[in-house]
Amino acid sequence: MSKGGKKRFFSIRTRLFLQVGAIVLVAISVILILNNFLLPEFYTRSEKKDMLSVYTLIDSYSPDEEGYESKISSLEKERSLSIDIYQHDGTPLYSGTNELFSQGGKTTISKQQTLDDGSVFEILTNEKAGKQYLVYNARLSGGQDIEIYSYKETVDSNANVAILITSATSIVALLMAVLFIYFYTGRFTKPLIRMSRITGKMSEMDFTEKCEVKGNDEISMLSQSINGMSDSLDATLRDLHAKNAKLEEDIEKEKALDRMRKEFISNVSHELKTPISIIRGYSEGAELLLDGGNTDSAKDYCNIIVREADKMNALVYELLELSTFESGAVEPNETEFDLAELIGDYLGDNEIKFSSAGISVENNTAMPMPCRADKIKIGMVFNNYVSNAVSHCDGDKLIKIYSEELEDVYRIKVFNTGSHISDGDLENIWTSFYRADKSRSRSEGRFGLGLSIVSAIQKMHSMGYGVKNAEGGVEFYFDVKKAPKISP
Repeated sequence: MSKGGKKRFFSIRTRLFLQVGAIVLVAISVILILNNFLLPEFYTRSEKKDMLSVYTLIDSYSPDEEGYESKISSLEKERSLSIDIYQHDGTPLYSGTNELFSQGGKTTISKQQTLDDGSVFEILTNEKAGKQYLVYNARLSGGQDIEIYSYKETVDSNANVAILITSATSIVALLMAVLFIYFYTGRFTKPLIRMSRITGKMSEMDFTEKCEVKGNDEISMLSQSINGMSDSLDATLRDLHAKNAKLEEDIEKEKALDRMRKEFISNVSHELKTPISIIRGYSEGAELLLDGGNTDSAKDYCNIIVREADKMNALVYELLELSTFESGAVEPNETEFDLAELIGDYLGDNEIKFSSAGISVENNTAMPMPCRADKIKIGMVFNNYVSNAVSHCDGDKLIKIYSEELEDVYRIKVFNTGSHISDGDLENIWTSFYRADKSRSRSEGRFGLGLSIVSAIQKMHSMGYGVKNAEGGVEFYFDVKKAPKISP
């Protein structure tokens, strides 16, 4: 552990490299140790086996046959051995190149092995020369004694060379294995490191990066699981954000509705307060006039009371209409009719109203315009737009009616000359009791509900509507669905 009690960090690649490298190192070390112990014995056994095979060949030769000695001499040279053969009475039959006894000095037996057939393997040491020999003593089938000598240092030298070669190849194999392990662990741990990085990003709510899926093993399955979990968490988080945003939006809407409710109550109270005050005042005045016998003045007061009552009645009627449209309880009674005819009839019926206000009206709508909607309610929309245009018409005192044919709807535009609507007012003109022109008096019979009714009717039909400032004035529009064409 490092200072502060924190565990020292080792990457998975380092740990895997060290662990696998340690296993390979131990395996090669065991091989080298076993070779050092077993190879000398292996080469000694191999030499003994070779001497036995030479004995078998010589035993198959007859001392009387021609070339007997040359065959044995060839075996000595071929097998790097020295061979002595004696008659049963000790007379030499063949003397080889053995130097063990010719060197003089004491000869000792350091190891001896007797076989089942009575033959003996010995290791003889010439103490003067410091040399060792492996000797095989046996009796041939013809009764002769045979001694086969092998220079022990040659056997040991071959074993040492084999040990050296094995050690060298093991070290080379170890180095190659280390390199292979290094690159293999890098390739093996790369997806795991990537997974660790990706899961770290996932903990920080970043789901943009994905694991690579290669092969068909546990790592690939883990990669797929992480990707699936990432997608699931991302979708869940997005859904949560969407729901939070929707909740915040609903809360804001609720607040806005609460504000609108309070404003609505305030506006209704304000709109009713004035006519009620007037009715009360003129009622008291009429009573006094009647008591004084002034019936003509009392009659004028009564007329004023009736007008104010009519205004209150109109306000209540518009409020009921707006409430009915906005509640969604009423479905539009859709029928097919000619929208151009409805517009023409309305403009004709209100011609005196326009002329008395000094307003010129241009009807530029196309003929005909077969549509499908609630004819009465569409008439209310057009009436409210034109009434609004008459109230705000100024300057050249001109109202223009246009039509535009779109893919599925007819768009009716009502333009009036006059001042533009401010940006702040453009956002609020569809709100109940909102008046962009505060200077207009209520004597015109407007309560700020006309455009709210337009909005409610158009939403009821799922049709568009809007307003924009145009050159020289203001332009309102609303859409009406085209009547379906009947195939011939």
